[in-house]
Amino acid sequence: MRTPAKMSCMRGDEFEPGDRVTVTGGYEGEASAWLQGRSGHTGKILHLAGSIAVVELDAPLTLDGSWQDFGSGAAKAIRTVTHAEGRWLALIQGWVGGRWANPTGRLHVGLCATPPAIETIPPGGGAGCWIESHAHMTSIPETVITDEDVFAIRDADRR
Repeated sequence: MRTPAKMSCMRGDEFEPGDRVTVTGGYEGEASAWLQGRSGHTGKILHLAGSIAVVELDAPLTLDGSWQDFGSGAAKAIRTVTHAEGRWLALIQGWVGGRWANPTGRLHVGLCATPPAIETIPPGGGAGCWIESHAHMTSIPETVITDEDVFAIRDADRR
């Protein structure tokens, strides 16, 4: 967990579990179906291991369309579904040697109905319904109020 002096992940910093993030972008840019007209989906990083991260979204995501389903973790899609929903994203680095740094490079996104177990996802495989192949992740800056800020506000109110 970050120290109080470093409450959010700054540009170039490595992500850590607990960081608040926005997962956004796509092969079709802002028109990517999974974005549903939004600039991105927000949540919190739960796990990071190797080339895989798990993000719990702030709100469930429901998508209709045609999606490749990798189940709880498979090397290849096990079926195609027309409805995908979940609250967890399995993010997989799209490039060999990718880093979990702010902002990330290209990410593959799997939408999962239950929290994915990183250890069940084989190299080169996926988890959940594959909903995007060209996303990226950025940090959400947290507003930190220090004691100095509180005193400055209090002193300004007294004037």
